[in-house]
Amino acid sequence: MKAGIAVDNWKLPVFERHLERAGLTIEHRTGLSDDATLLSVPTNDPIGLQRIIAKAQRECKLSRRTA
Repeated sequence: MKAGIAVDNWKLPVFERHLERAGLTIEHRTGLSDDATLLSVPTNDPIGLQRIIAKAQRECKLSRRTA
């Protein structure tokens, strides 16, 4: 299964770090918008992927509070 994750470009480094730490392969897709990227991530564990995404999103949210 491949999951598509739409990410604002400012969040991209955080999401890449979390996904790479989990050992997942990331494919960048263009054309979503000028300030967003679509990530294609193959996975056999959609629940685990959802947890990784939630952690990355939480980190992004906390970083905006301190900025």
